Amino acid sequence: MPVTATFLWYLVVAGPQGGLAVLPSPFDKSEQCRAAITEFEKTNPASKWNLQCFPAGPPLDEEQMPGATSPDEQQQ
Repeated sequence: MPVTATFLWYLVVAGPQGGLAVLPSPFDKSEQCRAAITEFEKTNPASKWNLQCFPAGPPLDEEQMPGATSPDEQQQ
């Protein structure tokens, strides 16, 4: 059985004077985070602002996810 990993993706904003901010609401998929950046760029933001998507922490495998059953329980 393949093991899948799940990341939460956070949008990190870098300001022109060097500050960083992480938006408090994560995205479930990297595509959602990148879509948020695309929408932001459509508003013609001030120059030198940089937005990037970063995964948060180590990946969770299926056994660590809430409500998951272990492989031993699945075989019974």
